[in-house]
Amino acid sequence: MNGIIRIAVATPRLALGDTRANAREMETLARQAVADDVAVVAFPELSITGYTCGDLFFRGDLLDAARAALIDFATHIADLPIAAIVGLPMADGPAVYNAATVICGGRVIGTVRKRVLPTYAEYYEGRQFVPAPQDEPVQVFDTGSFRFGVEICEDLWTPIPPSSLMACRGVDAVFNISASTDFLGKSRHRREMVRQQSARLGCVYAMSCAGVGESSADAVFGGGSLIAANGGILSEMALFGEDSRIITADVDLEALRYRRRSDTSLAERPPDREPVRVSVTAKLPTVSPKTVSTTPFLDEYGEQGWHRKILAIQAAALARRMESAHIRKLTVGVSGGADSALALLGAASALDRLGIARDHLMAVVMPGFGSTPRTQNTAVALSRAIGASVRMVDIREACRRHLADIGHPENDHDIAYENVQARERTQVLMDLANMSDALVVGTGDLSEIALGWNTYNGDHMSMYQLNASIPKTMVLAALRLIAEESDEPLRSLLAGIAAAPITPELVPDAAPNDSEARLGPYGLHDFFLFHTIANGASADKMLALARIAFRDVYPDETLVRTHTVFLRRFRQAQYKRNCVPDGPKITLSLSPRADWRMPSDVSTFS
Repeated sequence: MNGIIRIAVATPRLALGDTRANAREMETLARQAVADDVAVVAFPELSITGYTCGDLFFRGDLLDAARAALIDFATHIADLPIAAIVGLPMADGPAVYNAATVICGGRVIGTVRKRVLPTYAEYYEGRQFVPAPQDEPVQVFDTGSFRFGVEICEDLWTPIPPSSLMACRGVDAVFNISASTDFLGKSRHRREMVRQQSARLGCVYAMSCAGVGESSADAVFGGGSLIAANGGILSEMALFGEDSRIITADVDLEALRYRRRSDTSLAERPPDREPVRVSVTAKLPTVSPKTVSTTPFLDEYGEQGWHRKILAIQAAALARRMESAHIRKLTVGVSGGADSALALLGAASALDRLGIARDHLMAVVMPGFGSTPRTQNTAVALSRAIGASVRMVDIREACRRHLADIGHPENDHDIAYENVQARERTQVLMDLANMSDALVVGTGDLSEIALGWNTYNGDHMSMYQLNASIPKTMVLAALRLIAEESDEPLRSLLAGIAAAPITPELVPDAAPNDSEARLGPYGLHDFFLFHTIANGASADKMLALARIAFRDVYPDETLVRTHTVFLRRFRQAQYKRNCVPDGPKITLSLSPRADWRMPSDVSTFS
């Protein structure tokens, strides 16, 4: 898979002070990593000797043994297509440094010295070690396909960690070899530090932690190694395991690089050392379906209570717009479908925020040629359950007159036939809003905007677009969660809407799942959309990822057809996205004022 590598962090079973035994244990784990197609593996801080040797670090015999064991380890893994990061004490004249070495091809190709020594009571490293000079430039290692850096434990806890400088040099991954102790609350704090640094730097941050064999004295080490990327935890080791353990994570380097290129604050390159070349020849990993999520939007934005936060953002944004426009009434077209249901909830929340009665929200139900009694009844019942005033405007006769005026046969159910209804509905909403000094709230979602599945100057237009950055899959998931927290009859109404087929109901007697029958599954479209906007994936890579994620969900024919539809419609619909109403950014936005600027005349999109 292009751009995907597998990395590992390990917590070996430690024999404190027995450098040969520790080297053999790490060799075993390195071979295990190679069998799993790992490119780089990191071992804990001072892993050759153990971290808690205390004043033994002054002894020449321990320092010599550590150096010999390191050479022995490097020799024994010389045949492995992997880079290994190992910690050891390293003497230089009268000074002893807490160091990390990068080993590849049977030799040490680079050394990093710890910059910040902890001063807390249980371990005062300043007694045995000397910190690296503060003006020592950071070192970056370059394999040709990706760059990585190394820092040591306490370095991460400083105001400006070395990894922050490494990010400016374009590293894809940072490995922290650590002997962090574990007491109540410590693992949670360490985990959050790692997670936040990966988000701040837009790269992988992998920490290897010393395990329980390290000490039973005044501190305990739990071995809570973990790997994070771009603010999310990819893999995590349970605390206090007894045996040697290793965890791996597959990392999409191209996606991380795309995000970093989009963040120009990481583009400044400080003067520093040239990267050290590392000849890693690990095989490309076979990516598991578990590695590629079928619901990337939910994985990225689905924090605890996210469905309530959507309504909170919508309410705050719409309330602010109402105040700016000196408006106290809202108008929403309600179809009985998912998008208008969520917009209706958001509009009601905005009125609540302003202390305005909900009957200032006019829900307009507009039966058209394809409308069914089920959806119309649902629309009316939902509007009343929310407390909105309901207005029924049948648009069929007006559409018939317009079709006759332009010489269009009513039995020709083409795109003009469908769009006449969409534009008539928008005109009704705008005129009713003008009559009551109200603001028209749009209902279209991010998926429809991406595919151009909206009528230009019809449902494409409103006075404020509440759902514009929420994909269809999240709209449906949000309604299900809101339903679970609601009382009857709202609970049943929302659950029923979320479970119903997705159809615009523009053509009489159309297939029940009209939209997805024509476009392909929205789950696939949202998958392609996320990887396009968030990760900058190429067309080939998107399809390859979909084949992994949806291997047991859809036949390959469906994947290929939906992929083709997405690429074509996404490119062709840009002209619509160049003139969209304001709306709050909740996930990703295709507004030209927010996340996406693309020429309408682009010839290809891949």
